[in-house]
Amino acid sequence: MKKLNLEKLKLAAEDVLQRSQLSTIYGGSDQCIPVSGTCAYKDTSDYTVCNISRATAECYVNKYGGNWCCTNCSNYDC
Repeated sequence: MKKLNLEKLKLAAEDVLQRSQLSTIYGGSDQCIPVSGTCAYKDTSDYTVCNISRATAECYVNKYGGNWCCTNCSNYDC
């Protein structure tokens, strides 16, 4: 996504919505919402979440670190 230059738009910083305000409008969130699937996530302290979607697993990795796998997660004991 291309970033907009506030000077070119002649907008002040207070005229631009913050990320939290945008997420309210678009219905987004900073949270990883668990959705069912065939994947698993394991964080760096061996905490494991099984039967989640790939998108949810990737969200956890991006937010907390660790690893994810799908379908064949025998090493995660799912």
